[in-house]
Amino acid sequence: MPKPLRRVLAALAAALLAAGAVWLLCRWVGYDLQERLGGQPVYEIVNDDYSRIIDLPEEGLVQEIPLQAGQPLYGVRFRFSTHGQLYKSGMVMVDLYAGDGRLIAQTAGNFLNIFDDTFTEFVMETPYIPVQDETIRVHLYNAVPWDGPLGLWASENEVAGMPLYAGTAGENPLGATLAVQRVSDYSGSWPSALARQLALPLTAAAFLTVLLAVLHAPLALLVAAAGLALGCGFIRVTPALVAPDEYTHLAAAYELASVWSGEEPADEAGKLRVRACDAPYFGTKTGEIGIFAYKAQEQARRNEPGGPNELTAVSEADAGQGSGSYWAQAAGIWLARAQGKNFYTMLDYGRMANLLLYLVLAALAVALAPGALRGIFACVALLPMPLQLAGSLSPDAAVLGVVFLFTACCMALRRQRAARWQILLLAALAAAVAPAKAVYLPVILLCLLVPAAHLDPRRDPAAPFALPFVGSLAPGRLVQGGILLLAALLWAASNGPALAYAARDMNMALLAVGCVAAVLLLVLAAALCLRLRNSPKGLRAFRRGAAVFLALAAAGGLYALTHMGGGLAPDQLLLVHPNGDSIWTFSFGYICRNIPATVKLLLRTLPEQGALWLQGLLGTTLGEPIVYRIDVSWLLGVGLLLALLAAALPAQGEKLPLSRRAAWCGAGVLLCVVLAVLAAALNWTPINYQTLFGMQGRYLLPVLPLALLLVRSNRLFTVRRSAACGAAASIALLTLLTQLQGFGLYAAWQPVS
Repeated sequence: MPKPLRRVLAALAAALLAAGAVWLLCRWVGYDLQERLGGQPVYEIVNDDYSRIIDLPEEGLVQEIPLQAGQPLYGVRFRFSTHGQLYKSGMVMVDLYAGDGRLIAQTAGNFLNIFDDTFTEFVMETPYIPVQDETIRVHLYNAVPWDGPLGLWASENEVAGMPLYAGTAGENPLGATLAVQRVSDYSGSWPSALARQLALPLTAAAFLTVLLAVLHAPLALLVAAAGLALGCGFIRVTPALVAPDEYTHLAAAYELASVWSGEEPADEAGKLRVRACDAPYFGTKTGEIGIFAYKAQEQARRNEPGGPNELTAVSEADAGQGSGSYWAQAAGIWLARAQGKNFYTMLDYGRMANLLLYLVLAALAVALAPGALRGIFACVALLPMPLQLAGSLSPDAAVLGVVFLFTACCMALRRQRAARWQILLLAALAAAVAPAKAVYLPVILLCLLVPAAHLDPRRDPAAPFALPFVGSLAPGRLVQGGILLLAALLWAASNGPALAYAARDMNMALLAVGCVAAVLLLVLAAALCLRLRNSPKGLRAFRRGAAVFLALAAAGGLYALTHMGGGLAPDQLLLVHPNGDSIWTFSFGYICRNIPATVKLLLRTLPEQGALWLQGLLGTTLGEPIVYRIDVSWLLGVGLLLALLAAALPAQGEKLPLSRRAAWCGAGVLLCVVLAVLAAALNWTPINYQTLFGMQGRYLLPVLPLALLLVRSNRLFTVRRSAACGAAASIALLTLLTQLQGFGLYAAWQPVS
């Protein structure tokens, strides 16, 4: 047998074995959840009066219960009495009749014994849902004789609208009402059924991951194939509107889809106009979780009708919440609305479109990255957190893909001369990163790591341009300057109001003058540096002078910032919201005037929230952690970290991706992003808090590849050969396990009492 054929067969065998193991694991998760969560009823009290005991006669009892239109009935629950004995043996049957006399259910308690003074439910898998208000009749009777009288607790007098009769024809009113509860919901066999739905995408993910890894297929293909299967799993694992800030992202994407449809998206009060079938689901809070939330969403996805694409209702959500990239999500929502799909199907369409956009960008980043660095980008792209974001409506998925692609392009162009399309791609990506999120603007500085000669747009490079006051200048420097200028202008246009709000208690005119002066000095310093670049003595003097000037400017700037603007009066410091939070947050002015207090807050935050940041970076905490803490096993987090480290370590004899100077510049970019993220978190933290509010590790995810590139540039730790393919496969399989455990945690979640 030829060696290539043997290799393919071995890969198929390994992939089938992995797929079979994951399928069995999904079956186990379903069985375990069914054992723990299956057959659980939810009760609603109908009559809670326990005044006397009525023995169950031979002909039985008939209890009438009013039921409202649309109110699901899964069964009833009664409180029995064995007259002081521990238990009695026998069997009670319960027949339920609709208002028109139809038999809608015939149930029996799943028991042979009834214990004293306990509730026993009689449930059915399929609920009865009346189309209009009606009164149902519940007939209780003995199917197997009991060893002595069996009693039921009841009220002393009849409750209005709920008479109790002895016999089957209602001829003997007893002037009482049984203590009864309505079974309003029932988990039944839904835990195992929902787990079976995950078997297909997760089994496919395991099969494709192992097959492509054993065959050493291109990592971009592994990211696209395994990422698609895992992303589809996250679409089902993450309950509706439970992903980070998803209810806000839904409103923004829905509004954009309405604009595309030619509809007016907002009413006079600024509320979002929606279809009538969507109105009940729009709100201002994170969605529900738990097995009953899963069940309700799946039933609505299957059975709930959709509606025409006409905005005839007004929701609770505010219009005008869109500040990010919602093109993909809006396209999916627009398509679902055009087809008349219901709400949950529409949500799936929007999530799928977001996932596809992310995978295109991530796979392209892996494909364009230098061969030795593709493992880093592949591993980061397949982490649970980016795939969870991509499998939701979050615009952060597109931001991640764009930043990954920009970083990969910069690293690729460090080693080769750029074609014109690559220069245009770099400029387009910079234009997309800058307005996406303000804190990621420093990433654009990575283009300065590309040699200027590699960014020359001319096909036949000749002598550099000669510019006034600067002298000769490589065209690549002009390209870099143009990219930075474009990004800065777009950033200022998109984030100017937010920046002004953050600096609301500072002297804006003085700040503007300082910023203009800083820009002019920077341009002057760059021009002077270019003029002196061929004079070692002059360049050395320039650097020393620049260092002294920066030290003096830093000291003077710090003094100006700490004395700029007015502080808060004592009575202002005491102003708080009803929940106890101060009405004031850490603005730039407050931070500058209270540097010791700010440092103390950050030092308290790190030990308290550092582990949660790491979980958020990797994705081992699911959903919206501010609302629900869904943390998977720390072993999965350790495995993800080890796989990332394996992909980041250089192979023996490999050329390092960054020189020492470039590594220091990359570390500076990384530090700027971290500081920007901390500043943004401070901006919404009340000043009476002792730790940061709302800081999440996923905010640092876009620069994780850069951090791993710095690790790869070390000269101390190496591996014998590249572990990129195995590390990427390990990340994908650990992400799969994260989904499985996360699904069980979501389903089993109970509110803290």
